[in-house]
Amino acid sequence: MQRLPHIDQQYESEVQALTSALVTMGLHAESQIGDAVRALVDRDPDLARQVVKNDRDLNRMENETDLLCIKLMARRAPVGEDLRLVTCALKAVVDMERIGDLAVNVAKRYLEINAGGPGLEPTPEVLALTQGALDITRRAMGALQNRDGAAARTIRTEDSRIDDLNRAVFQQMILVAKDHGDQLERAIAYTSIARYLERVADHAVNIAEMVVFLIEGKVIRHAPD
Repeated sequence: MQRLPHIDQQYESEVQALTSALVTMGLHAESQIGDAVRALVDRDPDLARQVVKNDRDLNRMENETDLLCIKLMARRAPVGEDLRLVTCALKAVVDMERIGDLAVNVAKRYLEINAGGPGLEPTPEVLALTQGALDITRRAMGALQNRDGAAARTIRTEDSRIDDLNRAVFQQMILVAKDHGDQLERAIAYTSIARYLERVADHAVNIAEMVVFLIEGKVIRHAPD
């Protein structure tokens, strides 16, 4: 059902400002993990360093969005969908900020790998995990931007595939470390990157669940699929 705007134009402006801030932060988080993944896949240390540098922008956005939520609650005492929007924003920005932090972690681990010279490159499993984490993040942010509860619901079902890929990378890197001792540090780095990407997917799922709450008023977090 389409949301009806408030008659009070100032109130409506404040709601729209919060909505815009939340979507903008989500897109920035998506961009950060996208750039981190691209730096790894394309072997681009300059892009990786840019990801690290851009993290402060996401931190600033989190603070600004929190402030918008506080002002809206203090001035308007929102109810209904407006209250759900504030609740969604307060929770989702935490997940978005964490996605940004994890993107920085991926970038830093890549820079460590790059500094070590030639050696073990990303395996097909690592590449599949990078794409899977990026796809699920994009879909979660798209569901938020389009206020699409149905699309958000479909995201949870794919998280298990990301978990499976993370486990596959871990097992693979154990074998690499066992058979190729000179690649131990790289194997550990790729294991860390896989874990970071698995956590990115978890945060994307959290955001998708909050979108369902925002649109449908239903809490599906911790509920069976």
